[in-house]
Formats: sequence, C-alpha cells, structure tokens
Amino acid sequence: MTARDVYERAMALIDEIEEDGSISAETATGYAGKAPRIIDVLHRELALCEGVTLTADIEDLDDMLEVSDDTAARIMPYGLAASFALADKNGDMHGDYSYMYRKLMRTIRSDEVGLTDEYDVLDGLL
Repeated sequence: MTARDVYERAMALIDEIEEDGSISAETATGYAGKAPRIIDVLHRELALCEGVTLTADIEDLDDMLEVSDDTAARIMPYGLAASFALADKNGDMHGDYSYMYRKLMRTIRSDEVGLTDEYDVLDGLL
C-alpha cells in the first residue's frame, strides 16, 4: 500500500472527495503538501506498535508503506484525518478522529517472541 492510498482514505474521512470520486483541486494543494511528512510520523508510530523495522522515510505520496496493509488501510487514515482537522482548527473532528486512531492502535498485535528463562525464574509456572 502506498502513502497515496492512506491520503485518499483520509480525504474521504474529512469529506473532501467530489461526487465523481476525485479530490477537490483547491483542497488537494494544501493537504497533499503536508501529507507525506505526517504519514511518515504515523508510519513510524504504527511500525513501532507492529514491531516492524523501517528501512526508508516517506517523502512522497507514491512511497510504499512498510507496515501491514491492514494497519495502513484501517488505522493510519484516522491519524492523518486527525492531523488535517487539527491544522484546520476543527476541534470536534480532531477529537473524533484522534479517538478512533488511538482506539484502533490498541488492536494491533505484534508477533509473538520466544522467551528464554535464563535463571529458571519461571520454572514450574509455564
């Protein structure tokens, strides 16, 4: 999934999509310039939750995301929409989208890792 996919979903959330499915040209110029840097911050935060090591920064809307497609499609648009609402000084929308972003972040499950009990502290408990 690319950063553009997240951007387009966020634009739909904040109701900046025209009836034909395109993003309004006047709206796109302001948001499109800010989006890559905001997505980069969200990408790093969500990668930490997933336990993913990132190899590149998001500098353009056509850059590929390294978090799972589920996380990118389901969670990241809410974080981006919350950032746009904050920039627009829309407190209600910011609160709603920020709440959803934080709530959905808690649904991320990282991969299980094996534990080594070097001192036999857990002996008999597992």
